[in-house]
Amino acid sequence: MSRSPSRRPPMPSSTRTPVRRQRRADPLRRLARHTVAIELGARLGVNVFLISVAAVSLGRLLPYLQSQVQQLEVARAELAQAEAANTRLRADFDRYFDPAQAGRVIQEQTGYRSRSERQVVWTD
Repeated sequence: MSRSPSRRPPMPSSTRTPVRRQRRADPLRRLARHTVAIELGARLGVNVFLISVAAVSLGRLLPYLQSQVQQLEVARAELAQAEAANTRLRADFDRYFDPAQAGRVIQEQTGYRSRSERQVVWTD
C-alpha cells in the first residue's frame, strides 16, 4: 500500500481554530449609520424651523390681540352708554303716551295752567 502524499488525514473538528477574517468596512452599513444621522438632523432642523415660525407668529399676534381687546373695551363702554340712553328714552316714551299723565306733560312742556289753578308768588 502506497500512500499518496497529497492526501492528508482529516483533523478532528475540536482542534480546528476558527479563523477570523478582517471585514472590510461595509459601505452599506456605513451609509445606514450616516442616513440615520442625516434623518435625525433633518428632523431637528424642521422642528427648530417650525418652532421659530410659531414664535414669530405669536410675537406678531400679541400686539394685534391687545388692540382688539382695547377696541372691545371701547365698544362695551359705548354699549353701556347706549343702553342707559335707551332705558331713559323708553321711560320718556311710556310717560308721554300714558293718558293718565298727558295733562302733566302738557303743563311741563307748554306752561299751560287750568283756570282753577292760581299761581302763588311769595314776597317778603
